[in-house]
Amino acid sequence: MKLKNLAFIAATSAMTLPAFAADYDITELDTLFGTNVSNTASLKYKVNGTDIEKDSNTVDFKVDRKVIFSVTDNQTGTDPVPVQAGAVATTIFTVQNDSNAPISYALPVPPEFTEYSYLSPADGTTVITITNATPVNSPDLIIPLEVGNPAAGQDGDTIEITVAITVPDNATDGTTVTSSLVLTAVEPTTNPDISNGTGTGVTAGDPIVATLDTVTWDQAVIQTITLPGLLDGTGVELTSDQAFIVEAAAITLAKSVRIVSDPINNTTNPKAIPGAIVEYTLTIANSGQVAATGVDLADEVPAVFDLTDAYTETYTLDGTATTPTIAGNTVTFENLTIAAQTESGGTTTDGSAVIKFTVKLP
Repeated sequence: MKLKNLAFIAATSAMTLPAFAADYDITELDTLFGTNVSNTASLKYKVNGTDIEKDSNTVDFKVDRKVIFSVTDNQTGTDPVPVQAGAVATTIFTVQNDSNAPISYALPVPPEFTEYSYLSPADGTTVITITNATPVNSPDLIIPLEVGNPAAGQDGDTIEITVAITVPDNATDGTTVTSSLVLTAVEPTTNPDISNGTGTGVTAGDPIVATLDTVTWDQAVIQTITLPGLLDGTGVELTSDQAFIVEAAAITLAKSVRIVSDPINNTTNPKAIPGAIVEYTLTIANSGQVAATGVDLADEVPAVFDLTDAYTETYTLDGTATTPTIAGNTVTFENLTIAAQTESGGTTTDGSAVIKFTVKLP
């Protein structure tokens, strides 16, 4: 499991809640952004035995926004994770909002063969699916998350986003496929009190922007400061990757020929003269990590040979007699299975199938 988080930090204190705070549980540990903190001092003194009271001016400030969120994937085993060619490489990313503010997250339109899906935060049951055909302005690309309640032991609001990549059938054994989730934090609502980096006022869907280092704290607005390492004034983008390694059949085919016998030399150094018995050997090897199934091998025997003459051809598969399909001079061996490569004692052995057949040279 990999955990990535990103934090924005700001100023604090408590407490007249803003109108939009009604739906959120505020605690002394995590005061909701935008809360108005108001304070007035008073004093008493005597003049000629008379009590006099004086109040100071009232000072107010708004609690700034602390934006903290994390992305964790569900892969806890081998990294990269094995996936077979033709299969779907699936990663579930959990996004958690531990901010003192509701935050929305913008997804990009995924590339071809990649699909995002998540349960709608509105009802928790509707599955929303995003493909490379999803319009760039689709509301499905924006995911809102609310705030949590740390004092009650309640984590921030979370959502699971499934990233599914269809691995091509012809993917090469040992190649890497990367599942990526890119999230950009965006404003969930229009708010005139939030600093937009250079001024005040944000619009729903705007990228969340840090308050510039050069901007003085303003008690009347809501400001945001990035963590060290993030450039002030830039948007907030967090990327989480999960690597998969393709396991596929890696097939090679080799062909050889030898003369078994001839009418003059018999089997002693026979030559390719008329009447000679010719043996072809076809070797299929699999150096991949997955068995190859449903393999069909066709060999068009040279026209000089007549497969319908009086000579009875022989056909073997791994030393055992077999019966191919013959159409004209094409010999086909169907539905073969070539085992995956194996390893024992530090030695690797390719899976293989060896086909031999004999024909008579006219």
